[in-house]
Formats: sequence, structure tokens, C-alpha cells
Amino acid sequence: MKRVPNDYTEEENEEMNGAVREEKIFPHDLAMQIFPLLDDYFIGTFAKNSKGILMKMENGQVFQLKVEEIA
Repeated sequence: MKRVPNDYTEEENEEMNGAVREEKIFPHDLAMQIFPLLDDYFIGTFAKNSKGILMKMENGQVFQLKVEEIA
């Protein structure tokens, strides 16, 4: 039987899930993962910066989107 590239065995899935659970996620990295999705949901201009994402909405509002670890 030919395997599809993303057709992982149950054991491979468990290994990958374990690696994801153990890896530390940094707030800025998470914000950068969210960044490309903003165009799909909002109308405005979005720019990456050291604090996270600067959002300039079409109606003139400006937001700073930050991700912060709380626990």
C-alpha cells in the first residue's frame, strides 16, 4: 500500500504531539503565527513590530495586538 506523505502512523502522531507539547511557545512567535490570518478577517493595514502587531483599521482606529503568557 502506498503511503500518502501526511498519512502518519499512530505512533508517529504520538511522537509529534509529544514534541509539540514539550516545546516552549514564545508570545512573539505566536503573534507572528496569527499575523497572516488577520487579512482574512479584518480590513486594514497590519505591520509586525517588536511588541507584536500594529493594526490600522479602515475606520481610523489603531490597535496594538500583543500576546502575553499568563500561566
